[in-house]
Amino acid sequence: MIMAASKPRKTSKKPVIKGAHSTKQKAIVPVNLNNPAEIVPKPVHPLQSKAIILIAKGDPVGAAEALLELSAQVVPLESAQLICRAAELLKLSNIKRSIELATQATKIEPGMAFTWISLSFIHFHAKNINQSRDAALKAIGLKIQPQQRVDLGRHLSALGGADKQALETVKQGYQDSGEMLSLASYTLRVALQSADWALSSTITQRLKAAHDAGQTKDVAETPRTHLLWCADEATNIKVISAFAEKNYPIQAPMIVNPYSDSSQRKLRIGYLSSDFRDHATSLLALGMMRYHDKERFEFYGYCSSYDDGSALRREMLNRFTRARSISKLNDKAAASLIHSDKIDILVDLNGLTDGSRHGVLAWRPAPIQISYLGFPGTAGGRFIDYIIGDDITVPKGEETKFPEKIIRIPPTYQINDYQTRFLPPPCKKTSTGLPEGKLVVGMFNNINKVGPDVWATWLEILRLVPNAILWLLDPGVTAKSFLTQSILDAGIDPGRIFYAPKRPQEAHIARLQHCTIVIDPWPYGGHTTTGDAIFAGVPVIALEGTNFASRVSGGLIRAAGMGMLVKPDIPSYIETAVSLLNRPDEVLKIKNFLVKNRRQLPVFDARLRTMQLEAAYLAVQDKALKGNPPDHIRVDITKNDNKKMRT
Repeated sequence: MIMAASKPRKTSKKPVIKGAHSTKQKAIVPVNLNNPAEIVPKPVHPLQSKAIILIAKGDPVGAAEALLELSAQVVPLESAQLICRAAELLKLSNIKRSIELATQATKIEPGMAFTWISLSFIHFHAKNINQSRDAALKAIGLKIQPQQRVDLGRHLSALGGADKQALETVKQGYQDSGEMLSLASYTLRVALQSADWALSSTITQRLKAAHDAGQTKDVAETPRTHLLWCADEATNIKVISAFAEKNYPIQAPMIVNPYSDSSQRKLRIGYLSSDFRDHATSLLALGMMRYHDKERFEFYGYCSSYDDGSALRREMLNRFTRARSISKLNDKAAASLIHSDKIDILVDLNGLTDGSRHGVLAWRPAPIQISYLGFPGTAGGRFIDYIIGDDITVPKGEETKFPEKIIRIPPTYQINDYQTRFLPPPCKKTSTGLPEGKLVVGMFNNINKVGPDVWATWLEILRLVPNAILWLLDPGVTAKSFLTQSILDAGIDPGRIFYAPKRPQEAHIARLQHCTIVIDPWPYGGHTTTGDAIFAGVPVIALEGTNFASRVSGGLIRAAGMGMLVKPDIPSYIETAVSLLNRPDEVLKIKNFLVKNRRQLPVFDARLRTMQLEAAYLAVQDKALKGNPPDHIRVDITKNDNKKMRT
């Protein structure tokens, strides 16, 4: 934490509050530099007290104005801190003003890292990626605390375009901190994104030991990064529940019991998401929005995402009975809006992912709250009543581990919109950069899902099939350098690895068809990427999995009639891949089956999946109306609408 100067600078022309810097009084320190948006809760001035009260009342604009008024009365260091805080408070309601203020703070104190950090994160919120990266790069060249350095490295990694600096920054911060346990997860995320497996393996061993020793709360892992390395369901639930408890405290519930008039009107379902845009979640969720029964239900969309101008965003929002933007509302205000709409069931499509508005659900604006689709597993329970899975992702008996009740919709919980789409013709192979006459093993997940054991398995497949090449989604320059060295160490020609740049969905499906097979990573397997490959008519090989995140691919593959490609262990995984690569007739047989039957395969039956979801909504509402607590539910519905509920 930066402490205020003991006396005003000679260059400052601003008046200073009398006594503010006396040795007998605490200086105004409005910013905790580990989190530039946080006010230290020991105010010494009425305007600062006023700001804190207004924040508690849900008036960030009024709080920002109070801090700006105070900023004119103090020395430059404190002024810049107050202005940064005001900028953060205005980020939701007035992003232009927020950027102006953060920029002003960098001019007041250009040598203080916190001003550039604040500006970088505000630009990131505004999707000004280049400006956000530039500000972050300025900050890492200044004197900052180790935790800030780790945070900045993680931030740079997410921004892209500065992978080397991101890895160097996070490693330096982690080392300078004395390898603080609470910074290990953030460092791990960047190490995995960079394919620095020496670093990632060291950290995961340390994290496992910490969890085994009962130090889960001290570790402070983030949910998705945790799932990238840990396949133990019980540990997953413990870690994610601790994260949710720490970051999203339970608020006074706005409603607990069902609305008394709900049985006399259409049931109101609310969908909450930051991904109503050109995003994988919307690509999947559009399937249910096409088929939802608006004669029996009303569907409200609560959108916290930015407008990316995409056709997918427009179609998603247009399919709701009512679509409401909450992107400029704080959590309490957003919850109040949902409550005012008398939503019976609120479905969070984010889970604990980047962009989550989980804090909205903490106020319980709806009597029943469900987590679905966006995150594979628990959301930490407490104010989440149910999560939606299936018989594969949550096998019989596993439901007892979860803090939420499980809604199972077989054969796969994941809805999609593939059935309504035409399969584009394959692009010309020459446009992909792939050589002719080679067997193509594809993998289009993020490289952070690939650890050393997974990579060694894939290299073994290449070793056993000399005519095969591996085609990966381009992971960036830094990761490619680590991968190349690993390939050389294994005695394999690096020229057998090819990288595919990111492409729009249709172009990606067109190129996917050139794969002979697709291989799935673990423990966090493919989800949308697996569906893409099946839609493109490509066999996918996966492991059975031992937790929700690692079982999704297996469920999708089985629902596509290819259960024989889901293997129990690594040796059989390798054997199956090698066998298929050496049997082009069998690969062609599978491809023809997938393409010919894709409109009939259960994996793509969005209409049936939507009926299952709606039946589940009616079932949980019925339980609530009868005064019964949430309980596990399995929904069986045939195409003839023969509904059978088992609890």
